[in-house]
Amino acid sequence: MSTELHLARRIASEAGGILRAAAFRSHVADHKQSPTDLVTEYDRRSERLIVDAIREAFPDDHILAEEGGASGAGKNGRRWLIDPLDGTTNFAHGLPFFCVSIALEVDGELEVGVVQAPALGWSFWAERGQGAWLGLSPRPERLRVSATATVGSALLATGFPYDNATDPRNNFAEFVALYQKSQGVRRVGAAALDLAMVAAGWLDGYWEMKLKPWDLAAGALLVREAGGRVTGLGGGELVVDAGEALASNGHLHDELVTALGLVKR
Repeated sequence: MSTELHLARRIASEAGGILRAAAFRSHVADHKQSPTDLVTEYDRRSERLIVDAIREAFPDDHILAEEGGASGAGKNGRRWLIDPLDGTTNFAHGLPFFCVSIALEVDGELEVGVVQAPALGWSFWAERGQGAWLGLSPRPERLRVSATATVGSALLATGFPYDNATDPRNNFAEFVALYQKSQGVRRVGAAALDLAMVAAGWLDGYWEMKLKPWDLAAGALLVREAGGRVTGLGGGELVVDAGEALASNGHLHDELVTALGLVKR
């Protein structure tokens, strides 16, 4: 296990402890860019812990975090992507589907990813070339994507952008189309968790638009290291800064690309 992965796992656990202590009850939240885009004091506390620890360990690295934006020198090709509380709306209402997401990108390649869901007791991690793992007692379990072969037999997940009430590119048509073709589409409310569950084989595929790089990075590495595939919605190379992703077990990926491409808005 690399020094970077060890650090990411440790600080994700510590930040998760802050969130776990406040789980299962409602919290006051501030609005950011829209009434559904929320932030709580716990987002800020979690992010401060994570950012401070990375700055201390790797002072020359670039950091991109949801609440604090970009910081650090960023001249060495290393970028940390941090979501201190993915699923803030869930958290603010006492729903336990939220997580901490931490990833390290080196020269454009995702190298380390950790997704910690403290209220659920789930800890996912991956390192490029070393597989994806779920922390379970007495020993970690290596993750493998599902073997589901067709969309018709698949359980999928998606999410919706914060501006869905005002922008017609809101994923509603895509949701209906794929709900009709599959065994179901779930909406968990935390992109990093959706991707982690694809990596675990609990979901067969996931897509979403208008995402941020910190939503995608750690979970995308988990899926890849579990044997799955992650691309843009049209099937092209994943660019975490492009704001969209399609993840699957690989077997039904091309079918999902085709189905999404046929959607008429």
